[in-house]
Amino acid sequence: MSIDRRRRSLCAALAGVGLLPATVLARPDMTRTMGTTLADTGSRWYRLRSWRLDAGPDRRAHRIWLAIPRAEAPAAGYPVLYLLDGNATLARLREEWLAPLIEGRPPVLVMIGYDTDLMFDGAARQRDYTPPRPDGTRPRDRRHPDRESGGAARFLDRIERHIVPRVADTVAIDPTRRALWGHSYGGLFTLFALSSRPTLFDDYFPTSPSLGWGDNVLNAHLERLAGTPPGQPARVWLRRGSEELRAPADADPATLERLRRQASERFLSFCDELADIPSLTVRRRIDPGLGHGPMFSASLPDTLRIAAGLAPLQDWSIDNDSHSK
Repeated sequence: MSIDRRRRSLCAALAGVGLLPATVLARPDMTRTMGTTLADTGSRWYRLRSWRLDAGPDRRAHRIWLAIPRAEAPAAGYPVLYLLDGNATLARLREEWLAPLIEGRPPVLVMIGYDTDLMFDGAARQRDYTPPRPDGTRPRDRRHPDRESGGAARFLDRIERHIVPRVADTVAIDPTRRALWGHSYGGLFTLFALSSRPTLFDDYFPTSPSLGWGDNVLNAHLERLAGTPPGQPARVWLRRGSEELRAPADADPATLERLRRQASERFLSFCDELADIPSLTVRRRIDPGLGHGPMFSASLPDTLRIAAGLAPLQDWSIDNDSHSK
């Protein structure tokens, strides 16, 4: 397929995703705190530490939790997995997810959160995880017009310039085994990172990404990626729940089934078009019976396994294996 045709095709697929019934966005209890985590109780498999990263006046500072495997580092260094919504990720992390990783190459976990006891900071994550327009202007979220948006480029700079180097200075990292995971707005950010700096990570895990946010601002970024494909191979692991749709409370079963089918078809079309970009290998999964919120925890065990070089426990479909590493 020619570059121009590929760009037009991807743009059309993204527009189709944007026309889906609005994805049910995560609506966590913003007053819920992290509670007792593995950072408090300790882990048999990982050593945990954290540091505070200032964010400037009137901005929430970031808190970075670093989990280092107790297993000896491989000669090439540990794989590394960066996880957004670090507060909630740490709060949900389980020993039974970490124990099997010893069978592979356990990754260093870098959980990027905020300097608060809350699991989620809605305003901060909307600022950090949502993309600007290509001209640098920032879209506004009509649901939250009071919140700052479009700071994803600045936040990605922060990760690349301040977090990645500090991790590398702290523990031996394999530079060919770097991964990024995010859910909802974090999934949107993960795709933005792929589109703007496709060589920063080797594996991208966008879970339940908010594809249509900001009048589909992601479209232009991915269209640019299609026009200028990355020179380095990357793997993309896209997944969503089958119940991620918004429907009237009184919708009949036939209507719900139609909406599910349309959402799945458009998601799969998006995956197909993304897979047509040279150097990208795209794998996809639709988790049956799961809505938007539950996908956060449901996606973590397989993400950890894949980052460790282990076979996933769940079935994934591959859209294009011609660019596999």
